[in-house]
Amino acid sequence: MNLPKRKGLIIVCLLAVIQSIARFAIPLTLSTMDGPVLDNPVSEELMMFINAMFYLIGALGLVTTYGLWRRKRWGFLGALVLSAGTIAFDVWAMVAVQSSAAMGIVLPALFIIYLLLIRKDFQEEGD
Repeated sequence: MNLPKRKGLIIVCLLAVIQSIARFAIPLTLSTMDGPVLDNPVSEELMMFINAMFYLIGALGLVTTYGLWRRKRWGFLGALVLSAGTIAFDVWAMVAVQSSAAMGIVLPALFIIYLLLIRKDFQEEGD
């Protein structure tokens, strides 16, 4: 196994995998219950959109994490874009649906900060 040279990047990758798995687990868990307990009730269509976004963010998170782990520039750029998109989605969800969505902002914000600090590691790649 080829480990990234920075311990911080290993931690980011592990946290990103955990967050991606959680993005799959949350809608799956809620679908087995009597439905989500939300601050603001939403339509079935909106709930389907929210669940689809959870799955999309989770899947893209796994892909970009693989790219980060392999120290690929596309993984770095993808992780930055996905983290920013995740923050935007969670801010919307926090305002419109559920205040606890604010928890989903923490890790992506930390990922962005750390990745920008180590961006030189990803600047000299040919692919």
